[in-house]
Amino acid sequence: MKRALRSLVCVLALAGCQSIVGIEDHAYQANAPSPQCKAYCDVVMRNCTGTNLVYSKPETCLGVCAVLPAGNSVEPMDSNTVECRQRQAALAEKEAAFYCTKSGPGGGGKCGTNCAAYCSLLSSVCPNQADTLKDCEKQCSALKDVGTFDVAANHSGDTLQCRLVHVSSATVEDTANHCSHAQLHPTAYCSDDPMAPPDCQDFCRLEKAACSGDNNVYETLTQCLDVCAALPRGTNGDRDQNTVGCRQWHSYNSLIDAPAHCPHTAPGGDGHCGADQPDDTGNCHSYCILLEKACRAEFMATFGGVQANCQKVCSMRPDAKHDTGYKLSTAQAGGDTMACRLLHVSQALSEPMQCAAALGGDPCK
Repeated sequence: MKRALRSLVCVLALAGCQSIVGIEDHAYQANAPSPQCKAYCDVVMRNCTGTNLVYSKPETCLGVCAVLPAGNSVEPMDSNTVECRQRQAALAEKEAAFYCTKSGPGGGGKCGTNCAAYCSLLSSVCPNQADTLKDCEKQCSALKDVGTFDVAANHSGDTLQCRLVHVSSATVEDTANHCSHAQLHPTAYCSDDPMAPPDCQDFCRLEKAACSGDNNVYETLTQCLDVCAALPRGTNGDRDQNTVGCRQWHSYNSLIDAPAHCPHTAPGGDGHCGADQPDDTGNCHSYCILLEKACRAEFMATFGGVQANCQKVCSMRPDAKHDTGYKLSTAQAGGDTMACRLLHVSQALSEPMQCAAALGGDPCK
């Protein structure tokens, strides 16, 4: 009896040593792993350790391997396969920092793209999440890709790598929980500090990927960055404030429904990022902030340098209210519209000659 108890204690201690603090333990995969998966996971767990660890435990590696294409060992190719990853894992014996990322679940751009792997795993393991995406790889391209992979460091944060960590864990156990973390829209753990300010580069990369074609609301990445720098930054947790944080939230919503949400990511916020109030519609609030930043002299001459004066005049316009459906093609058409003024005040942040149009001159008249 004592010997049995000692054996049980040893087994429990060993299990504890195999887990990583902050990363959930998962049960071994129900189906017996293939010889190829055993060989791949043996080499990747042996050669990729410490800060180069790409799987929290062998069971997670086997779970990912089971749903990836096997590949061809006779004619190996750089594709999203186990065979490709196994070759990279073998090379990692001498240069782990370079090869381990390529041997992990995402493939690191060598064994397929990280987005191709993410979408393949999501479709296999989290079909309810995958079904909400019309073009997973294109939508995935909006996510922040940090370029390296460390299963402990990437367990949290609004990155593609975090989603790869959790979709990998979902292949083994606690599938519903990990699938919720792995979804495209940021949720715990794969989200940034809600109290921290958003980053303009991250917002504009996301926005331009989410809102393109007929849903485009910024002419260029530079224009988006200019507007971001001029507006209140807010926080990552903003949902309806007139801030970049709110616009970033709607950019994620735009990945799922671009026509409905892209106008909310635009310079004016369209009344969703900045709610309508008397003498202060969402679009007017944004317009007046941008006008003061871009056209200081004109703002002083026209409104005495007072935001409330600008907002009162602007709010009298019937097309300054919320849900105007702002998009670039409409704004570029010109005419006496709020959309035209919002476009030209955005241009004026880097091109002062656009200030006249922003105040209702040609072509906004």
